[in-house]
Amino acid sequence: MTLDGVCKAFLISYRWHQAAFLLGMTVITFVDFFLMDGWATFWVMTAWSILFGVHFMVSRSLSVDDKWVEKRLFFRVYRPWDFGHIDAIRSNPYGRSAYRTEFGRLDENGKAVKVKSEDESNAPPPSSSY
Repeated sequence: MTLDGVCKAFLISYRWHQAAFLLGMTVITFVDFFLMDGWATFWVMTAWSILFGVHFMVSRSLSVDDKWVEKRLFFRVYRPWDFGHIDAIRSNPYGRSAYRTEFGRLDENGKAVKVKSEDESNAPPPSSSY
């Protein structure tokens, strides 16, 4: 059998393995709970779970296609602002950041806009030293 045939076999057999795993674990759990003295099937369940986990990881790695790559590229390359503000906060958690203002909001021109609330009406103005 060629490597391509092995890959196809892994992908095809995954759904069957998943159904057998869920059904088998349900049956084993009921048998263990009602007919045996608890924990009797622990090693069977553990071994089968490890095998199913390996099968899952191999199947997921073999099922990568162009659609998956495009989705990952969009979220990793075209959305860098998700990481920029996290790095800015991580490097200076209590200081100023390009993504935060003292007033919390920016207008169309990028200027800070202060929205007064009842709690802030008597409060002193924010200090500029951090």
